[in-house]
Amino acid sequence: MSEKVAAQLRMRLITGEAQGRDLDVECRYESADPFAVHLDFGAEEGAVWVVARDLLAAGLRGPVGEGDVHIEPSGTGEHVFIALGGLSGVALLNAPARPLARFLRATGRAVPVGSESCRIDWDRCISDLLSA
Repeated sequence: MSEKVAAQLRMRLITGEAQGRDLDVECRYESADPFAVHLDFGAEEGAVWVVARDLLAAGLRGPVGEGDVHIEPSGTGEHVFIALGGLSGVALLNAPARPLARFLRATGRAVPVGSESCRIDWDRCISDLLSA
């Protein structure tokens, strides 16, 4: 049975130098997909981003990422900047570090870091690939 962890985080979408708007983002984790965290921006925004759990955790400590996702703690450590790049540009989010860290600790209780690959049904993955 898949264990699920979820948390609602208020993030700020930075849209300009002194502008932005708050977004309620649902962070979801399922032990059946142990490497991934889903950031659901809700029906109004119509977007769900899938981000590596270890990338989010590393971003609490220092700048990380390449490609479409970059994460970096603020100078005070109270917030984390998350940059999500897509075809229409880059969304820069300011997320509270402590609630994000609490969520990630909860995911670690569901699936300890380093044990993720033990949760994947490799036979089913291979079967699905061969039947595609």
